[in-house]
Order: sequence, then structure tokens, then C-alpha cells
Amino acid sequence: MTHSLTARNLFDDLHDRLSLHWAAGTGESKPYSISAGDLSARPDLAGFLNLIHPNKVQVLGEAEIRYLDSLQSAELAVTLEQILKSKPLAIVIGDGLDIPPSIIGAATGSGTALMRTDNPAWKLVNYLQYHIARKLARRTTLHGVFMEVFTIGVQITGDPGSGKSEVALDLLNRGHRLIADDAPQFTQVSPDVIDGTCPEALQDCLEVRGLGVLNVRRMFGDAAIKLNKFLRLIIHLEIPGDTAKPEIKDRLHGDLNTQKVLELDVPRIALPVLAGRNMAVMTEAAVRDFMLKMKGYDAASAFIERHTRILRRNRRGPKD
Repeated sequence: MTHSLTARNLFDDLHDRLSLHWAAGTGESKPYSISAGDLSARPDLAGFLNLIHPNKVQVLGEAEIRYLDSLQSAELAVTLEQILKSKPLAIVIGDGLDIPPSIIGAATGSGTALMRTDNPAWKLVNYLQYHIARKLARRTTLHGVFMEVFTIGVQITGDPGSGKSEVALDLLNRGHRLIADDAPQFTQVSPDVIDGTCPEALQDCLEVRGLGVLNVRRMFGDAAIKLNKFLRLIIHLEIPGDTAKPEIKDRLHGDLNTQKVLELDVPRIALPVLAGRNMAVMTEAAVRDFMLKMKGYDAASAFIERHTRILRRNRRGPKD
């Protein structure tokens, strides 16, 4: 799923945090916008004035304004034309500087917004780069319940009727935290990190068959809710008899595979749903074992190694 971003989106999101003031621009009927696809060749998001590789948002601080003021009228006009020719979303003036009339005149009526703020220019660059990258990051929605279990972001999946919500409710009673039920949104925030959040419409809610929609925050308190978490593990609840998946044959290592999420491999553990099994306890055990493996300890490998030592010792026989 791809998203686009306009100068108006940028202003609405950041005008409070960065004290932005809209001065001119976006006079066109179709204002400029950018999407993740526009950044594939060279991801220039936001930065100080660059005429060779223009940024999507050009930031002008004290040094940049001083440079523009040093230009002769004809050269200044050519430079401003070159800046706007690259169709940046916005030109943002920082350091509390007044906007030169020449820039206002050039931006008025164009598809490039002109904004100013009293915040330092370096702060603008940092905030804008992070915000734009986050907004344009690849994202997807997965069906299931996303929870924090022992500080690990765990997505609980399964077919309808496998008991995902019941497991989530049991985990909440055991002190773990809910992030999102039914349709958590996952965003790739770095080359190897996926962050999961809850859509606004579903926040604090958990739907359980027979009980309907429950407000987790009201029932368990604020501590039972987590706003976001990195996705580290997928636990799939599997109903026996499903022909789409063969029976587990490796009883030592369990059913550990990976699942593609935004083209990244996420560890996935399949847990059979059987009568009499406490699936919340099974989920906790799976997460604890996964955490040990992340630290370099594999119980199955240690078990095999121990038995190998015993067999070798028995083959040698007792010492004389």
C-alpha cells in the first residue's frame, strides 16, 4: 500500500509542533504531491537548499537566505526559477527570518507552498526528514491481534474460530498489553524493522465472540494498552485437520518458519489448537523460547548435544 503526501498534509501534521505559518503557494488546482515511488531513484526528502539534487522540501536557514541576498537581481530570478522548476512540495524558512519579497513573489500562485517558522533550520530538517519518511513508508494490514508479550511485539493469527481473541483476552489477564485487534497496521520504518500500530477507529477495542466489543482500556486500565511496537514474531493458531498444512513431524524443534511481511522475513511459530490446551500459556512459552533463541540459546540443540555426549560416553565404556 502506497501513500502520497501534499504540502497541506505536511502543514496540518506539523504546524503545531514546528509553529509553521503558511505564507504563499499552492495556487494550482492540483497541488504537488509525492509518494514512495517518486523517491525510488534518489530519496531526497527534506534538507537545506540544494540546486543539484533538489529536495522535496527545501529548507532555507540563515546561510541560505544570506546566499540568496548576495545574488544580483537577474541571477536571483534565475535561481528562484530553478528552485521552483523542480516542483518541491514546500519551501520552509527557518531561524525566525523574514521571508524575502522575491521568494514570496516567485512562490505565489505556484504549486509549491511557502512556510516560515521561528524554529532553527537544523531542527526543521530533522523533523521533516523523519516525518516524510514515516508517512511514505511501505505499509500493510494483517488480520489478527497484535500484542506486546514479554516486551516482544507478537502478531497472533489464525483461521476464524481458532480463538485469537480468547487468547488475547487471557494474555491481558496475565498482564500483557494490547496494541491492535482485527486489523493492525504495519509500517516499514527502516530496512529491517516493521512497526505495528492500531487504526484510530479500533483503538482500545477487542472483539470477542459471545461478548462483543470490549474496551480494554476501561476494563484493564491504561497500562494494558500499547500504542505501537516493532513486529518480532508471528504466532499462528492452527486447527488440526487443516489440509493446507502438514502435521508437525519435528517434535524437537517445533513448527518454526518465517512469513513475508513487507518483503521482510518475520519468524512464525504454528501452535496446534487442541482441547484442554491453555493457548495463552503456550503463547507465553513460545515467546520465552523465541527470546532465548535471540540470545543464542536453542533448547533443542542443547538437548541433542547432551544426548550425543551421553552416547559417546557409553560407547567408550567404563575406564579400567
